[in-house]
Amino acid sequence: MNNAVIALKGLAKEKSLLIVEDDQNVCESLKRLLSHFFTTIHTAFTLKDALESYEELQKLAQPFIVISDIHLGSDSGIDLIRRIKQDDPHQKVIAISGTENREIFIESIRYGVDRFVLKPIDQHDLFNALITLLQRINYDLELEASRKMLESSKEYALKLLDEQDQFLKNAIHEIHTPLSVIITNIDLLRMNGIDHEFLNAIEAGSRIIQHSYEDMTYLMKRDRVPDHKTTINLVDFIHERVRYFTCIAEVNELSLSLRTGQPNLPSIHVNELKLSRLIDNTLSNAIKYSYRPSEINITVGIRKGELFFEVRNYGPLIQDKRKIFRRFHRESDHKGGYGLGLSIVAHICDEEEIEIEISSTTLRGTSFRYIFKNATLLQHNSSTIASLKHNGVDE
Repeated sequence: MNNAVIALKGLAKEKSLLIVEDDQNVCESLKRLLSHFFTTIHTAFTLKDALESYEELQKLAQPFIVISDIHLGSDSGIDLIRRIKQDDPHQKVIAISGTENREIFIESIRYGVDRFVLKPIDQHDLFNALITLLQRINYDLELEASRKMLESSKEYALKLLDEQDQFLKNAIHEIHTPLSVIITNIDLLRMNGIDHEFLNAIEAGSRIIQHSYEDMTYLMKRDRVPDHKTTINLVDFIHERVRYFTCIAEVNELSLSLRTGQPNLPSIHVNELKLSRLIDNTLSNAIKYSYRPSEINITVGIRKGELFFEVRNYGPLIQDKRKIFRRFHRESDHKGGYGLGLSIVAHICDEEEIEIEISSTTLRGTSFRYIFKNATLLQHNSSTIASLKHNGVDE
């Protein structure tokens, strides 16, 4: 009993009670007993008074329990329980009954009574019933608090996403015009025969900015652009992207080499924009994380009847292969960037059924291999490795 008293004191703190009993002596006895535990106790002797007290308690911030006799003189306690449960199905109700009539129990259960206590009231049974319902109330309160916290977190997350999208839109808008001016003037200077290491550095810098611009544009438009697929010669396509990144590589004391494993490699049926973002982000990442000076090797070939291309560089080893494809994750804070590139790559590979294999060892460096499951196989009978030099790039 002592344990029940201690538990009840802790659970009933800052909670109220409504006792509905037409026998005033029983009502006062219950009130005296339970006033040691509950902050506020209301009493009622009729159905009308009970409903009025119930409405008053509902206006308060405190949770409460209703204890009601099944028989209220000419009124029915079951009718009270029915009305209370219709108004609030979660309201906790203890029914008191001086009879073990089976029909009364069944009817009370049908209307949602939570616990029964038989008369004459056993203090131990009453305390146990109250403790059980107070624990449920506390659980419900904690559950509601968690729900509100999750709702608040959801709203905050949605707000952050909206702000992030707005940032991307603003950044795209602000970058486009000056970037176009820079690239146009570089082309004009080249046309006038001006070639200088400073101009190379400016061109490399502008292409890095353009790469970030294209990533942000892709993120903003990918859900609104039709997924139009074309047949693409992978070697030719990669060759053009390598040519684009050569300037950036040279400024960083790096060289790019492209090797093909077989002639007449199969074409692939893929979205050109997605393929461009996949290749560009992989090359950009390799340049960013390569030791200076060194060479970045790009290989296109056939393995087990499947077309692949691979980018291998030598630099710091990847610390966590699972995290690198997460949005905004960066292996090093010293390398700059937004941490968007590889998350875009992972999303594209998932959509296009392109398998990714990653290796990162001290001896062989770091490689990203992309295996195209939907390649259209053409002729690949020869195992000759072709290596053609063009503007400092092997192809």
